[in-house]
Amino acid sequence: MTRLSCRRALELKATLQETRAEVYTPADAGYAERIRCLELSEVESGAIVQATTTDEVSRVLRYATHHHIPIIVHGGAFATTNPPEGEASIVISLVRMGKVVVDPASRTLAAQGGARWEDLVGVAGAFGLTVVSATGDDTTGDGGLEGSGWLTSCPGPIIDNLVSVKMVLADGSIVTTSSTEKPDLFWALQQAGGALGLATELVFRVYPKSRQQGVSKNHQDGGPKFGLEDSGEDDLPRLQKLKKQYDPYGLFGSLDSTSLDTRK
Repeated sequence: MTRLSCRRALELKATLQETRAEVYTPADAGYAERIRCLELSEVESGAIVQATTTDEVSRVLRYATHHHIPIIVHGGAFATTNPPEGEASIVISLVRMGKVVVDPASRTLAAQGGARWEDLVGVAGAFGLTVVSATGDDTTGDGGLEGSGWLTSCPGPIIDNLVSVKMVLADGSIVTTSSTEKPDLFWALQQAGGALGLATELVFRVYPKSRQQGVSKNHQDGGPKFGLEDSGEDDLPRLQKLKKQYDPYGLFGSLDSTSLDTRK
């Protein structure tokens, strides 16, 4: 990977000039304030991009891949907190992508990648519904702004109630994946999180509050399972193949056995 030089940072700014994305470089007056507000003091960043749309994220990833510049995803479901050592990266912050919408008829909730866990809980609760958390009823975490990723740190029931994901791949292409659409990628996301792409919208099943205690990760209401019964280290070769297919240049980091969700 290559450091993001001042010239490249200005080029990136120009790439996003006609969008609503905010781009901060070390030369900008507001850079230090962004670093403080986003708690990124330990990150060597050549630019911070606060994206507002999936298309803006696509433009940034396409640019980063083309110029072999490392990225860090800040906030959201699959965030990364470990920058490549000694390399000035592009930080893609999702804090301005926090919209949450509930469809009561289908009992699903769509959340943009930068939504906080408390946002999901609050919006679902307004409809008398709830999102199943990692512990069944623990909904106190505020996730996205902490940088570590609220979906990454909560495997179990949250992952099992994931319906679909809109994401951007390393080449900038925008795809939607589910158990029926690109199911191989959907399976890999459940196993390895953000190692294959950047999630900008996630759709979950939601349940009436009165039923929350009775919902398990096996979907006792009859919801589908996603073929995870054989999950474990034996799946690493399959994941590595998919990693090479969807992220051949390793923009989203490396993949090893520590990435696996080893639920049985």
